[in-house]
Formats: sequence, structure tokens, C-alpha cells
Amino acid sequence: MKFIYNINGVIYSITLLLYLTIYLGMLMQILLGIVQVLFFFILLFNYDKFSEKIKNHLKVYGVLSGIYLVCFFSELYPRNNWMILILITLIPMSIGGYFTYIVHQLNRKVI
Repeated sequence: MKFIYNINGVIYSITLLLYLTIYLGMLMQILLGIVQVLFFFILLFNYDKFSEKIKNHLKVYGVLSGIYLVCFFSELYPRNNWMILILITLIPMSIGGYFTYIVHQLNRKVI
């Protein structure tokens, strides 16, 4: 669990830092998303060991990520430039921040 906590924290922090250049932040956000989804699947293998609160957080994260990915890849998003910018930056970083919160809660309870 500590490995997931540390790697996720480092990658999330680097992504936020690279958003100072915007373009590099967007590129790093792709890596962040891939890593967080992989960590989510790893956490699902240990799902029965977690408290109900953590289980509920993982369910919410799974649903949010699934809805986002379906909307993004099915092109169900508006054609307004501001809405596209929000779709590709703000929403994924918010979901990533939520996963970082979940991993932080896990780290506090497990270790």
C-alpha cells in the first residue's frame, strides 16, 4: 500500500507542477490516468480487506472514471472550446485528486 501511496503522490505532484507549462501537464496527465487506473485494479484485488468507507470511495471512483472514459471516447462532449478544455483538464485532474485522497486514506488506515 505504501508503494501505491508514494508513486501516486509523486506522479500527481509532478503533473500539477508540469501544468505550469500547460502542454507538458496535459501529457503527464495521460501517464497519471494510466497509473491510477492500474492502481485501482490492484486495489480491487484487495477489496475485501478494506473498510466500508474505503469500499464506497473505490466504487465512486470506478463509476466516475468509467463515465468519464465513456464520454471521452464516445465523443459525447460539447463542441464548445471552454467545455472541451474543462473535459480534458479539470475533470480528469479532479478525479485524479479524488483517487489521491482515497490512497491517502488507505495509507493512514493500513500503515
